[in-house]
Amino acid sequence: MMKQPHTQQDELVFVNISRPDEIKTASTQRTIRRTVMRDIGRSRRTQRKPRTWALSVRQPVNPSTTAVDSLPSLTNTSIPASIDPCNTAYYPVHLDDRGLQLMHFMTSDKDYVFRPFRSVWFSMALTDPSAIFVALANAAMFFDQRVRAQEFKYETSSECLAYYGRCVQQVRARLGNVKESLSEGVITAILGLICHDLYVGMGDRWNTHFTGLERIIRCRGGYHGLNPNVALFAFWLDVIGSVAEDTRPRMPKPSGLAAYFGAAPPNVIAPSVRGLLDSLFIRDGAFCDVVIAFNYVTSVAIAVDGVQRDTEPFWQREDSLTIIELFGPATHFLLSMPRPVDLDSSLEGTKFLREAIRLALLLLLAALKRDVFRFTSSELPHLQRKFTALVAFLPMTKYDVLCLRLYLWALVTVSLMADAERSDLYIAEIRSAINSLGIDVNDALELVKSILWVDALHIQTDQFISHLSKSTCT
Repeated sequence: MMKQPHTQQDELVFVNISRPDEIKTASTQRTIRRTVMRDIGRSRRTQRKPRTWALSVRQPVNPSTTAVDSLPSLTNTSIPASIDPCNTAYYPVHLDDRGLQLMHFMTSDKDYVFRPFRSVWFSMALTDPSAIFVALANAAMFFDQRVRAQEFKYETSSECLAYYGRCVQQVRARLGNVKESLSEGVITAILGLICHDLYVGMGDRWNTHFTGLERIIRCRGGYHGLNPNVALFAFWLDVIGSVAEDTRPRMPKPSGLAAYFGAAPPNVIAPSVRGLLDSLFIRDGAFCDVVIAFNYVTSVAIAVDGVQRDTEPFWQREDSLTIIELFGPATHFLLSMPRPVDLDSSLEGTKFLREAIRLALLLLLAALKRDVFRFTSSELPHLQRKFTALVAFLPMTKYDVLCLRLYLWALVTVSLMADAERSDLYIAEIRSAINSLGIDVNDALELVKSILWVDALHIQTDQFISHLSKSTCT
């Protein structure tokens, strides 16, 4: 038989008395107590048991192994989900409340500010007790920039400088230990200092730290035994610092980069351009480097045009190493090419043309980094000044058709990427080259595009053509 539901009527008990004093009789009091105790007993029997949770103690994470394992390699650029910045088990040193606050700022800042390689650097910083302080220096600087947006000055950012100085002090002490001085941790910390120096424009400080890094890498016998990302960033920071002053790089290419371009860049230049360059190479063996350089930069241009078609480009993630893989080898080669002073004096007519092409290719890469990849390209002004100064040494009147075509390409390419004031410096020279080739302005632009053109830069040519046409009339 189904149990009937409990109703409110069942809760009521009626006591019948004819006089007020009957409330005190034994039978009446017994009835009252029985009813009250029934309710109390029921509440005790139906009381909910308290909720419990099973807890277990997990082994603390070892920061020296977990952070290394989380680093992306050249073949796998994925990174685990962001760590909890308040979980002190991840840090190689004890951080006070302010340090934890800065780490939290660095992880949350990514919601509204894109910083290339942020998550990769953050993971690397967790591997070493000195490197963590340069990460804090960066965090303090970015925090200061946000708080004092209008008044910020690096030299007065005391908290940033204090963390930076602490890192330098620790690295200096560790360099006194033979074993520690060659360790991957010290190298990682120095790389952090170098990256910081480049960001704040401290060229002398960058050079000092890089000289030390170069010695350590040489004493180790190269990149052997280093985490792939440590080797990659040693190479990349060398390239970035060297291109800012257009000096030769000091570090070799890591072996892992060969997986992207192979042992040498593919032969991707158009047949007509290859024929033009091969003809010059036959006359002047030094143009062999120019052929390789065009292949490198053309490979970059093709890759960039490809990723531009993606609705959500993967290279816009802060854990992506695409920009290093793309621009590193090409820039390294261009910086390693012989300069005019290194070439035979008998090549007086073409060695300056080679230099103009080299500078134009570097400027093209710089524009791509800045305009497509949103990466700071501090080398642009310096390279433009060098190109402008070089134009005065180019003996255009002695050039044949092959040389004039390449020279016109270099002039127009640099002019289209320069600001209006600097672009005007090349108008007369471009006009002379066009007249010497016997073509009009539109044909000249088509010639330039056929040699090397990057659609991803979205260069507007209408104003350029109009400007050249007006200069013709005058």
